[in-house]
Amino acid sequence: MNQPSSPSNTIDNALPMFYAAPRPLDRARDGNMKLSRPTSFAFAGKTNAVPLLVDEFPMAAAYYPIVFADGPLPVPAAVVGLKNDQNLFVGDDGQWVNGAYLPAYIRRYPFILMDDPDNKQFVLCIDDASGMMSENGEFPLFEGEEPSAFTKSAMEFCAALRQQGDSTDEFVKALKEYDLLMPNNAEIDARDGTRIQLSGFLIIDPKKFDALPDSVVLQWRKKGWLGLVYAQLLSSHRWQNLVELMPAA
Repeated sequence: MNQPSSPSNTIDNALPMFYAAPRPLDRARDGNMKLSRPTSFAFAGKTNAVPLLVDEFPMAAAYYPIVFADGPLPVPAAVVGLKNDQNLFVGDDGQWVNGAYLPAYIRRYPFILMDDPDNKQFVLCIDDASGMMSENGEFPLFEGEEPSAFTKSAMEFCAALRQQGDSTDEFVKALKEYDLLMPNNAEIDARDGTRIQLSGFLIIDPKKFDALPDSVVLQWRKKGWLGLVYAQLLSSHRWQNLVELMPAA
């Protein structure tokens, strides 16, 4: 599977998924610019997995298989395609499948919080390549010398996602601590009769979860983690959703 960038958005030398030219918002440069709602989700059409935060597990589990992209700290992700560079939830018209939950990672675009190590703070950035900014857009980015209410709302949303990213990391670290993640190499029978092999992702081992000490289960219940585990396990029934979305031969 494609390995998505971390939901906590720790920026290194690689650009976050979907972002081609992120840069800080600037009053002098963007004072007259306005942002329009996305008319197309084509920017997300070439991935088969989208990062998820733990707060999203219950909603996402109704539509997508939830897995963990393998890595030093596995990343929870919603599987949206069965082949690399394929998002079955983005149609030819660029629209997301009607009624399906839209992950926060996508709803945040084109904004993102990025680290400013020199000033030891986070900076609200925007993808200059998004095509969503113009002087004739819907929502002004600035009002006079100050960020607009729309921009402030975007900042709050990005900050909330970063905080949820910390909670997500805590949950994943606990899964690793108790060795609850196991590889899951899935085989899917496509509608055209071919068999698709999926690998490179992890799922929760239900047997090891059932064997957790009662004291740990109680602690996880207080943290609200049991529901997250059940959501991931139940989401395994959503692979068929992807098969049904595949184009017929």
